[in-house]
Amino acid sequence: EDQRMRQEALDGNRIINSNLQPRCVWDLYSNRVVPCWCMCTNIHDCQFMWCWPQPILHGWMDEKDRVNVWTPINRNEWPVPIPKDASLNLVCIEMLNLGLEYAWLDVLCLRQIGGQGEDMHAEEWKLDVPTIGAVYQTHHLSMVWYLNGLGWPLSLKEGDLDSNWSWFKHAWTLQEVGIYREIGGNTQDGPMHAKCKDGKYETELLTRFHEQLQAVYHISKNHVFEALKIMQNRVLTNPVDKVAGLAFLLQSETIPAYYESQSLEEAWTALVNSADVRSRAQFFFLYPEPGNAGAKWRPSWGQL
Repeated sequence: EDQRMRQEALDGNRIINSNLQPRCVWDLYSNRVVPCWCMCTNIHDCQFMWCWPQPILHGWMDEKDRVNVWTPINRNEWPVPIPKDASLNLVCIEMLNLGLEYAWLDVLCLRQIGGQGEDMHAEEWKLDVPTIGAVYQTHHLSMVWYLNGLGWPLSLKEGDLDSNWSWFKHAWTLQEVGIYREIGGNTQDGPMHAKCKDGKYETELLTRFHEQLQAVYHISKNHVFEALKIMQNRVLTNPVDKVAGLAFLLQSETIPAYYESQSLEEAWTALVNSADVRSRAQFFFLYPEPGNAGAKWRPSWGQL
């Protein structure tokens, strides 16, 4: 039934059902990755928000600071990239202490490059990557943010906020906001417990950190140009992710399938054509210039 639902969600190059549960979830009680339907009494319950996992978000690391580990948690199906001194077992324990039962962690639940199922990677990502945003729309669930890196305690030093690896600069974090959140790796002497006086903290670095954190909370889905302006300053490994990461912010009626080799302009055209009426109206009425790459009613990606 789950397989049939995923097949029907993809119509050619369009995803017509974006409100899909993740393909896999992390069962923290047994410490293993299981199909999403294991959370539900029956497959029809999976459409309801109470059958969704709680997402774990994390900052990415430079390649020299991370390692690919093989783990029985995902049945050794693919190598899981994590920080060199991090432990998935310790992350599991911390999540259990926070009261979680089922979680979604991208590197563990979303098929990565490598492993015996390498040939399934591109096909699964076509559907799974664009619909990641659905996990963050479950407003009654709390998200766990590891801002420094998966499993790392939260700390702050000079250069962290300016690094391209900063969580605040990552393209996908635009849709990883939600209403409720927990800070992973939060310690009593960490930056979350710094004292504020008259809107300022002890150091300029702490003040910048808390300002950026508050700015993330207030990212609006109602103004498309705000989201686009923020995305222009985000960094990522694959350029097309800058477009894919906007799908839920533009409240698209359908979502284009994900192709890693697609150009930015191709991906942008597909996304705008699937955006909701309000977002398209903002392009038509508010953008000051006609488009210069095909359609005149909206800007090209190069104009943004």
